[in-house]
Amino acid sequence: MSNSGLVNYTKISPNRTSPRRNKIDRITIHHMAGNLTVETCGNVFAPRSRQASSNYGISSDGRVGMYVEEKDRAWTSSSGANDHRAITIEVADNAGAPGWGCSSAAMAKLILLCADICRRNGIKKLTYTGDTKGNMTLHKWFASTDCPGAYLESQMPTIASEVNKLLASGATTYTWKGATATGGSVPASSGKVTSNGKIAVDGSWGIATTKKAQAVFGTVQDGIISGQPISNKKYLANAYTGSWQFVSGRATGSNLIRAIQRRIGAAADGYFGRKSVMKFQSWLGVSVDGSMGPATVKAFQKWLNKQ
Repeated sequence: MSNSGLVNYTKISPNRTSPRRNKIDRITIHHMAGNLTVETCGNVFAPRSRQASSNYGISSDGRVGMYVEEKDRAWTSSSGANDHRAITIEVADNAGAPGWGCSSAAMAKLILLCADICRRNGIKKLTYTGDTKGNMTLHKWFASTDCPGAYLESQMPTIASEVNKLLASGATTYTWKGATATGGSVPASSGKVTSNGKIAVDGSWGIATTKKAQAVFGTVQDGIISGQPISNKKYLANAYTGSWQFVSGRATGSNLIRAIQRRIGAAADGYFGRKSVMKFQSWLGVSVDGSMGPATVKAFQKWLNKQ
């Protein structure tokens, strides 16, 4: 079983099942919920504590990363039954919520990568039916998540159509001419630190904010907040999934969250739920409503930059 020749960067994640149990007969497209490079995405999937991965990732400049070889099952869609049969692809967002848009370069490479996957694995036609009857599936069908975001979900029929045109013609070049970004800006703190070592105060809690907090609180600096119950996601609107790990099964909690909880006087269970958010807001001196919005995150980012 071969891998794609379109790959520009490789960082194999330990989070995989080797070998996969089933023949590859479907593709599942995800979004990164952040404008991550293929290198940053690889770093996200590198820790065993992350318990997540994908076969491929595509950055906004159209580069392709490989994190799990096609012969192995990636841990991407909260469904072993799906992922043992699927090649999973994470696509960077160059526009944020609510639309989560993607760049023309990313979309063009996504079409080419899907066509390449189909050719090498004997998939004659890519079919999106809006349910699991087709061979294009969505993460949201297997877990309580918005992934792949409104933009990519709206483009699934077009993606299938464009891939099938390439399969029919044999073409290996492609230019995306469809719609692209639809949404707010993707926060710099999803993966960047300013030149003076401080994080951007943008109200969005991504990888850079997590790493800064881990440094301040003395926990492992991997940029990941692990083991958060997906039921708590509704209280954490500005927590970006490139950094926060939400799970539908048994959640183990996060050492960083435990350290923060001890500092603010909350129960140190490692889960950032509504009660912890309220304690956090009170400690920061912002309005207490139990929902971690941009004002709460900005206050925390300002506090971190003073440490």
